[in-house]
Amino acid sequence: MKKHHIIIPLTLIMLLSSSNFVYSETIFENESNSSIQVEKIGINQQIVDNSSLKIVYPLSSVPVIVEKGGKFTIQIEASEFDTLYAYISTAYEPVVDNIWLDIDNVWSTEGTWCINVSVPSITPEELYNITVLLDQGSILLSASQPRAVSVVEEFTDDFSFIHITDLHVGDPRGFSESIWKTIGLKSIKRCIHEINLLKPDFVIISGDLVYGQLYPFEYSKEYKICYEMIQMFDVPTYLCPGNHDGYRRPREDGLKFWTEYFGPHYYSFNYGNYHFQAINSYDLPASRRLCIFFIPLNWGGSIQDEQFQWIENDLVENKGDLNFMFIHHNPLWETKQDSLVGRSYKNREQLLSLIEQNNVDMVLAGHVHFDNVTIVNDTIFITTTTPESSIDTEDGYWGYRLINIENGEISSYNYKDPKYSIPSYKIKAKYLTLKKIKIENNLETDINAYIKFVLPKNNYEVDNGEIVMQREDEQLVELYVEVIVEQNSTMTIQASIIKK
Repeated sequence: MKKHHIIIPLTLIMLLSSSNFVYSETIFENESNSSIQVEKIGINQQIVDNSSLKIVYPLSSVPVIVEKGGKFTIQIEASEFDTLYAYISTAYEPVVDNIWLDIDNVWSTEGTWCINVSVPSITPEELYNITVLLDQGSILLSASQPRAVSVVEEFTDDFSFIHITDLHVGDPRGFSESIWKTIGLKSIKRCIHEINLLKPDFVIISGDLVYGQLYPFEYSKEYKICYEMIQMFDVPTYLCPGNHDGYRRPREDGLKFWTEYFGPHYYSFNYGNYHFQAINSYDLPASRRLCIFFIPLNWGGSIQDEQFQWIENDLVENKGDLNFMFIHHNPLWETKQDSLVGRSYKNREQLLSLIEQNNVDMVLAGHVHFDNVTIVNDTIFITTTTPESSIDTEDGYWGYRLINIENGEISSYNYKDPKYSIPSYKIKAKYLTLKKIKIENNLETDINAYIKFVLPKNNYEVDNGEIVMQREDEQLVELYVEVIVEQNSTMTIQASIIKK
């Protein structure tokens, strides 16, 4: 196995209960915060959250990653307005930076307003919420999206991302693996915690986020819980749906819930010069997604012609230095056996032809709850195991996969050859005190640990690590510290006040 380093962050999330996370559409709900924002733009108007204003892009499930000083486009649905403002605010951090964005251009197309904005070059590298304010005379209409903007120093040819799939919020099948880890979704939360510790540049989740197959009105509960859990990630997250996300139940349509909570069913994005496509492989009419008495008629793959044409056009028009696709059903495998009415995987072979013709470098999939790596015509087809549900192979386990890009090439994608992902429950970090953190690394590789201390404002130094950035307000200082933790070892990192 090629030895590689892993970057790990530790945030104040470890000190908080998951029930304390903010996940509503409005970030600034209290009077004091609203007053702060009003003073900054020099006006005296009430800020009102209003359904007539909606952010279409970026979203917490389809974020934008932008360089300091870079530009991106916000898309909103809104009526006419006089003046528009936009700002970003640090997501789920005790030290909050509010950064106003420069508005470069505004135009309307097909009922959607597009706002081209610039990020100030002094903006710290962090994950941000985004808020848009529309001046309508006596009031300011407000809409926000959490975790929708990630600011980086610059795009490079060295980066990493995590592939995780089949979270299955609400799935009872994990009980067969570990009832105590499955109760309360502990195993999913543990994977999110570990991925936050790994701090990749972003995370890809390829479908089956919820279960949707047990009881009436299940989706209304599971989608809300899943949305809240996604907010626990400290890094940008990109999602695509799977079959469990889209069943048509009595008075419930899973894909309509997906649209409400997560937005588009398929899309693409760039990370610097690298192109990524999110595909919906459960693309079926509602009548063919029926789930009757807890039994779905079809749970295999399908890509309808409209989406297939979009995939083809997007591949032709957006060539990256490397090209990636993430999808729930691996197109290498026919899924006719996953249909009670014998439906084949529509457009599967045509998709494989597109992948070969357009030199797609990697395809990431899930669905089957085991690890697999198959290379066909120089394309790496990867399937990753589940963090929560049943495991159907003797060598399987719960986990997630780290993909590393070095010098513009895919350098590693296995924790262990020939196919295995990172097993969960192997790393963790724990506050012993506010100034002392213990990190356990039970993996068979060294890790680069990236941790945070939140302390009363003062001048600090740390042992066993290097302070690489700090942010502060009137009362607190947040220290970003990097350390190396060797394989199968434990390390303690302590911050102390610098003595004069």
